[in-house]
Amino acid sequence: MRHGRTAWNLLGRVQGGGALDDVGRQQAAALAERLSGEPISVIYASPALRARQTASAIAERLGLPVRRAMLLRDLSYGKLAGALVSDVEEREPGLLERWRASPHTVRFDGGETVPELRVRIARFIERTAERHDGATVLAATHDSPVRVAASLALGLDDSQHTQERLRTRLASITELSVDGGLIALPVHNDVGHLQGIDGGA
Repeated sequence: MRHGRTAWNLLGRVQGGGALDDVGRQQAAALAERLSGEPISVIYASPALRARQTASAIAERLGLPVRRAMLLRDLSYGKLAGALVSDVEEREPGLLERWRASPHTVRFDGGETVPELRVRIARFIERTAERHDGATVLAATHDSPVRVAASLALGLDDSQHTQERLRTRLASITELSVDGGLIALPVHNDVGHLQGIDGGA
């Protein structure tokens, strides 16, 4: 699942950040309600506060601990992390256009590339499938890692990363089914549990 909303999401800052706001907490509560009947046995979360807070809402409901997983951290935007998108366009002319058109070719100053993120997420999926064979595992993470996971399941390369069809909304659920080396995508970007909550993207 993607984490709930923060003030940084609302402001349009690069790579989100901060703690869940009021809407984010409502979204996390809705996720907890939605997932309360699922046979979840393990919960992992990105080290980012917003992901851990979202995971904790479900963990408390299910009586499970939250395990931090560095592999689930968001794509690193390096020196641009936390900047307003409008400021990035002014400071780095053409960068966002390249990112939208050819995301697999972009390395943010001090950050990482989408292909590097793919290696991390593939490793997380592989390790998790080995450690928890046959179990239902919940992973709280971010938009880019979920996009990569969906791409792995759909056989899409990293040039497709910024396509609208891969976008995941805040507090959305995406389901992967892992059988050996095969990954399927039964559910992507499900926000049915968020009806009545005005959370934006």
